[in-house]
Amino acid sequence: TNTIFMLALYSIAVGFCAVLPERRASPLPYCTTIACTHASRHSPRYTQRNRMKRSLVILAIILAILAGGAGWYINSKQPVRDGEISMSRLQAPVTLRYDDRGVPHIRAENEADLYRALGYAHAQDRLFQMEMLRRLARGELAEILGPNLIETDTLFRSLRIREHADAYVARQDKNSPTWKALEAYIDGINQYQDTHAKPIEFDVLGIPRRRFTAEDTLSVGGYLAYSFAAAFRTEPLLTYVRDQLGPQYLQVFDLDWHPDGVLDSKPALVSADWKSLNQLAQLSHKALEDAGLPQFEGSNAWVISGSRTQSGKPILAGDPHIRFSVPSVWYEAQLSAPGFELYGHFPALNPFAFL
Repeated sequence: TNTIFMLALYSIAVGFCAVLPERRASPLPYCTTIACTHASRHSPRYTQRNRMKRSLVILAIILAILAGGAGWYINSKQPVRDGEISMSRLQAPVTLRYDDRGVPHIRAENEADLYRALGYAHAQDRLFQMEMLRRLARGELAEILGPNLIETDTLFRSLRIREHADAYVARQDKNSPTWKALEAYIDGINQYQDTHAKPIEFDVLGIPRRRFTAEDTLSVGGYLAYSFAAAFRTEPLLTYVRDQLGPQYLQVFDLDWHPDGVLDSKPALVSADWKSLNQLAQLSHKALEDAGLPQFEGSNAWVISGSRTQSGKPILAGDPHIRFSVPSVWYEAQLSAPGFELYGHFPALNPFAFL
């Protein structure tokens, strides 16, 4: 913003200098030079030069207005890092502090306020990421990104993630601690949306403001579950290798794989079956690539008891297999309340730490 402001001042200065009379090389004083040029004011050359100077002044003013408007626009999109804000439905004051790395540390008097503040902070930093993920999971990307994403939307709508998410939410116990935490988190997201300007990405892509729901969170969970299903994309290829080259070629792969399955199914897959499965697997891979969002490929973890460590404390190590992305898949945050302490990493649109 400061850079844009300085450019605006520079543009005005350039325009102002353009209207100053040209000082010619003359032994006479400067005022005499002006008098000399005044005599030729009605000449065609003077008229053309005067018009050019006026045009430069007008251009400088326009640039200054545009630069000032751009500075105001960008500044209106900046996150709030200090001060005091007002939120509805808080039972007590909440403190939100960002450290030097931009990690939010939230302290509240109860868990409901804690998750409501988390939703607010998460939306402030990752609202566009949340929007894109819910659109991917619910098959709505083509609405904002064009017809190239129709195949991606078709795939995820055919998986019926939206229907399953809606049904899952409908049968939840609305008085359970988990539901209340999710409800408070979603409310925090929507309160941020209702009181702040849309992110720049929303303006560029023409994304309308729309409230988030628990169904959106469950839909994103369905997308994560699907993306972890690596066998859906690898087993058609392994079936092709077995049928075309022979089962001995499967020994090349370092895996515990049962080419005939763990169940005795009759009849076995014919060539047309695995070709169809392979086409579906390729469509799945292409759809995820076209979406431009990070894919989850699985994970592994291990834990060591404190009785086997030098410190006497247990060690938990996790290795999620997720592609790099900007912004990061994870949102790091600390939540503190009486009887509750959590430092973890949260996926977009989810109040529960995965790591």
